[in-house]
Amino acid sequence: GELARYLRLSKSSIYKKVMRREIPFIKATGVLLFNTDEIDLWLKNHAYDGAGSETSISNILKQKSHGKSKD
Repeated sequence: GELARYLRLSKSSIYKKVMRREIPFIKATGVLLFNTDEIDLWLKNHAYDGAGSETSISNILKQKSHGKSKD
């Protein structure tokens, strides 16, 4: 929920990234947890101007750098 809104990705896209271990996460007592500092670092390391969800990630970084992010 919250991470999906933060990344502007669907929940299913995030779960796919978790299953492929493409995004940093912690699984504690059956619950997925995400550290915002690690997610921000992941965003910086995975942003490019390609197609698909990575384009959304690139757009999020641009907004964060201009101070427009609500999070």
